[in-house]
Amino acid sequence: MDPTKKRKAAEDEYFAKIEFEKKQKALKERDLRIAMEEKEKLKALHWMRCPKCGMEMIEIDFEGIQLDKCSGCLGLFFDDGEVQQLIDKTKPGFLRRLTTVFKD
Repeated sequence: MDPTKKRKAAEDEYFAKIEFEKKQKALKERDLRIAMEEKEKLKALHWMRCPKCGMEMIEIDFEGIQLDKCSGCLGLFFDDGEVQQLIDKTKPGFLRRLTTVFKD
């Protein structure tokens, strides 16, 4: 085979590989962007909704901590660290005080 043709074939292969890698990278970026957009849509759809019954959650103040209470099933939901904040309080009768949140 002619050396010029070999060089041309090698160049074509190189540029095809570069083009493929660019397209592959663009597809990965697009997939990542779509996944992030889907995550944001789901977050907006479910924001402050009860995971049990889907009704709206209401923030209530309990001893200085904002807890989420369902307006439908009256379930009580804690964000990360809120249970520990309540437990760390040194006042006696933690569970008795906590039960007041469950009353209508």
